[in-house]
Amino acid sequence: MNYSDKLTRDNSVFILVDFLDGFFPGIKTIDHDLLRRNAEAFARLSELFRIPTIMLGEEGGFRGSFFPGVVAHAGHAVRVERHTPSAWDEPEFQKALAGMGRRKVVLGGISLDICTLQLTLDLIGGGYEPYVVVDVSGSDTALNEQAAMLRMTQAGAVMVSWASIASEIMKDWQTAEGPAVGKLYQDFSYWGNRI
Repeated sequence: MNYSDKLTRDNSVFILVDFLDGFFPGIKTIDHDLLRRNAEAFARLSELFRIPTIMLGEEGGFRGSFFPGVVAHAGHAVRVERHTPSAWDEPEFQKALAGMGRRKVVLGGISLDICTLQLTLDLIGGGYEPYVVVDVSGSDTALNEQAAMLRMTQAGAVMVSWASIASEIMKDWQTAEGPAVGKLYQDFSYWGNRI
């Protein structure tokens, strides 16, 4: 993997992993409202740049419901339910991802050290290039979160934030999406001083 490669709307796929409120009891390293807002901003980016997207997870039972802000901006996403910690082990996921024909996978999920980590390792093994959006995730302890980021980085993944990939994909404030990205920063990040 070339770490200097940049993401574009034409070379990347987004994956939204388990943005379900039933997992909040295990998330202690990020404020839950901030995580919701970051996850929504991530989903909005996929919609704004019209990037092929896969939304993982299944509602019900201990998992609860998908974040409404994510659902509202993921209507274009392919939905894949799964029963495995890593979506890679779900044939429907591999089929959907292969059909998108892109190697750069931008993924973020509610648990950094469980489902996001497992999928990231499998993506690398499958020849994909994962970019992990760390600020749409959390863990039960800071130590576990740090260990997960170290393991993914050592395996070859790139750690990013939703705002950094917004600028990277946009490239120029004068593009058609420039004002919308600016509004996202204003409404969903500390750059706008509204959170």
